[in-house]
Amino acid sequence: MFKFMKIVALVATIATLSACSKNEASEQKKAEAPMEQMSKESSTAMTAQAVGVITAINTKENILTLNHEAIAAIKWPAMTMGFKVADPKLLNGLAVGQKVDFELKADGEIYTIVSVKPENK
Repeated sequence: MFKFMKIVALVATIATLSACSKNEASEQKKAEAPMEQMSKESSTAMTAQAVGVITAINTKENILTLNHEAIAAIKWPAMTMGFKVADPKLLNGLAVGQKVDFELKADGEIYTIVSVKPENK
């Protein structure tokens, strides 16, 4: 009887470990799928033109905060938000309260200003 219980315990342990390894493999496949999608999305960068008023300039972190109009190309409503600038030199000569035309480049869900110039009056 004792030998039979040892065999049952051994079979139960093997079955449990086998089930665990299958669950881990399944979870790993689920986790990998979004990463594959992210890399495909980030490789298709796009740009969008916009107009906004500068509300803040952070030269230490290279962030330009704009109260921008709606941006139809990326389906954004008008809002105020900060954007990283691709080149710190883009901030030269800009001032808070100034209306500007700017271009955003999207890389996945990250939007960066690649061009900014005062709007012609």
